[in-house]
Amino acid sequence: MKLICHPISPYARKAMILARLHGIEVEEIQPEKDGANGYVAGDNPLGKIPALEWQPEQYFFDSPVICQYLDSLSRAPILPTEGHTRFLNMWQHALGDGLADAVYNFRYETVRPPDLHWDEMIKRHETAITRSVETLENICEWLGGPWTYGNLAIVTALDYASYRAGHLNWQEWAPKLAKWHSSFKDDTHYKATYGYPGEGS
Repeated sequence: MKLICHPISPYARKAMILARLHGIEVEEIQPEKDGANGYVAGDNPLGKIPALEWQPEQYFFDSPVICQYLDSLSRAPILPTEGHTRFLNMWQHALGDGLADAVYNFRYETVRPPDLHWDEMIKRHETAITRSVETLENICEWLGGPWTYGNLAIVTALDYASYRAGHLNWQEWAPKLAKWHSSFKDDTHYKATYGYPGEGS
């Protein structure tokens, strides 16, 4: 299988970690960005990563689909098959992806030329980031470890928030969450997929 990915993307990094966690051999391919076509124009019509070639010239996207597919290949999947814990994990995964979405949207709103900045929208994305982190701080004891289907998305989104929205310093006002997050930093799969400059690389 081929995984079109890049470790800076929290969505792609989830799949990279999950493949390693389950010992699934995938060829990781880092694409070049191609202007209006995005990252993977021929593999994902949306031009986004990750994309997983699960059969010749057939690609899965988006990241929750890829993660659930990779998880299904394991004899010990991390997403429960039924019951309350399954939906709790899916909700946590969605919250992690929502945090990553907010960071991504904030980033692309603020890299526009200053005269094109939409201050109200920038504030909207910042608010989504802070509310997501506040929610995670409040439910920190539910997040578990070392890896669950839910916290996989949360760990990668928090790293992305540190990289793209570092001015918010989420660790300072979410100390329980920061301590929980730091417990992953010595994990083999965490370190192998960390693509940001500085700590963790």
